[in-house]
Amino acid sequence: MSIALIITDRDLTTLSSGLQKRLPNVNIQCWPNITEPEKVTFIVAWQPPKQLDEKSIWQQFPHLKAISSLGAGCDSLLGDTSLPSNITITRIVDRGLAEQMAEYVLAIILSLKRRLYDYFKQQQKQQWQPLRKIKGKKVAVLGIGEIGHKVATTLIACGYEVSGWSRSQKQHDLYATFYGKQQLAQAVKDVDFVVSTLPLTLETHYLLNNEFFKLLNNKTWLINVGRGEVLNENDLLLALANNDLQGAVLDVFSTEPLVKGHPFWQHKNIIITPHISAITDQTTVIEQLANNYQLLTDNKPLKNVVDRQKGY
Repeated sequence: MSIALIITDRDLTTLSSGLQKRLPNVNIQCWPNITEPEKVTFIVAWQPPKQLDEKSIWQQFPHLKAISSLGAGCDSLLGDTSLPSNITITRIVDRGLAEQMAEYVLAIILSLKRRLYDYFKQQQKQQWQPLRKIKGKKVAVLGIGEIGHKVATTLIACGYEVSGWSRSQKQHDLYATFYGKQQLAQAVKDVDFVVSTLPLTLETHYLLNNEFFKLLNNKTWLINVGRGEVLNENDLLLALANNDLQGAVLDVFSTEPLVKGHPFWQHKNIIITPHISAITDQTTVIEQLANNYQLLTDNKPLKNVVDRQKGY
């Protein structure tokens, strides 16, 4: 029995050594040095390559039973049609992510309201020009699960007027809630900030598109901390050119890292951060992966199993 780490965008030293310490009798194999694929029953994946020698990468693991995403998102796994349907998919659930996300959103909104980004630009030009702060305090949070609800309640505690929107009906005592495509316009009417914490599903793919931007006023800022492909990037550029909204703060993108030369990099009304609004704690990751591997070995139900139909 063996665990394979198929993670293509980072150094695996901390993760592999942590798992090895937690599971001393288990062979931890790291991509691309998978020397015994026939022994792999559990894979940890993030942005895995789709093919290997013109074949699906999963074909080289004949005894694979489960795959865990390295994070909360499972987009690359759920979108891979070559992944056999009998393979269980799990994800990492870190309760601390909601608080981190709420801090990030609050920090961004305060920075926009107090014009800190404008002052930074002035500093580069050695300009001294006081600016009026932005007065608006109406926020729509799209996606009011655990993370979105934490964002909403944090903003309310700081004096913001919040509305929440979800794909299916949800009730919260502290703020007005809307649901379904038919109520999306009501949720974002006359708001100053729209925050997306939405997961990526068939229903949310490119939900933030040209039609959506027409619902906003031209002073609205979009903040996307959910999933990159919820946003149609070309439509955002068009909407900004048409003055349909004020600007966007983006922490997630359709392709990561954001490629050099992408028009977002130099756009005067787009602020970029490198997918850091919430970072999963490594200790939490290692513990959850080790626990699920042991459950798999003992033929017990795994934790944090992903519903392929819902997408999370």
